[in-house]
Amino acid sequence: MITEKFWSKNRFPIVYENDEEKAIMIDIESYKKIELILDNLINREEESEDKILVASDLLKKLISETRKTTSDMDWRTELNAI
Repeated sequence: MITEKFWSKNRFPIVYENDEEKAIMIDIESYKKIELILDNLINREEESEDKILVASDLLKKLISETRKTTSDMDWRTELNAI
């Protein structure tokens, strides 16, 4: 399987105004790819795991427990340790 990093502004010409990036110009083929990706994201179906969480009230419990905890300022270190 061949993969490419498609969504990068380095792939497209950038329009500047007063030395600030203002816009990106894309070709039609790139536009079609972006349109397809966005359309798939907007129209994707719900995943069964999401339905299970909502139906079991587990999601509400998880949110409630999360709000009770204090945030750890060093969350990046903890995440990297996992």
